Amino acid sequence: MSSMTNRLAADTMSSINVTPFIDVCLVLLIIFMIVTPFMVHGFNVQVPPMATKEEMLMYPVLLKQLILTVTAEGNITLNQEEIHKSLLLPRIRDLFEHHNVKKVIYFNAEDKVLYGEAIEIMDILRQAGTITIGIVPETIRVD
Repeated sequence: MSSMTNRLAADTMSSINVTPFIDVCLVLLIIFMIVTPFMVHGFNVQVPPMATKEEMLMYPVLLKQLILTVTAEGNITLNQEEIHKSLLLPRIRDLFEHHNVKKVIYFNAEDKVLYGEAIEIMDILRQAGTITIGIVPETIRVD
């Protein structure tokens, strides 16, 4: 009888039951599949491709882009033309209504400009009918 128990013990010990291991792996896989979409952080940004010189010559409308610059001293320029804050709203409205300009403005503010001042100017742009306000990054600032 002891040889029979030794033989049964040897048979059961020689095979490993992998079912619990597979169950644990599947549960971990499902957990990672559920959790992964919630871990993605960021902003949805649509960056237009940079226009080449040939495209700018072919499409002169690209040269009519509105670039609004705010300096740390509070000076506001619209396409290199200095403008007072009180005249900004009528000027932008005039450009949109009478000069066939797209309702897109690129906003360029120096680092020292107060946040509240920048938001106030962006509010004026929205009131004037601007649909898109593009932020000009520091690497391609137009001065």
